[in-house]
Amino acid sequence: MRCDVCGHDDLVEIRMRVGEREVAFRRCSRCEAQAWRGDEGDLPLAGVLELARAR
Repeated sequence: MRCDVCGHDDLVEIRMRVGEREVAFRRCSRCEAQAWRGDEGDLPLAGVLELARAR
């Protein structure tokens, strides 16, 4: 796994279930870039928050 911003290969990844979906939060230890990802690719933070909203 490599950072999309700086190419560094030391990322922290935390996988979790949000709502009904499996998502992963990734953070680069070098440039501090952060990203949420789902099965279909990148997720915007607003999308993750929408998944987490109580229904």
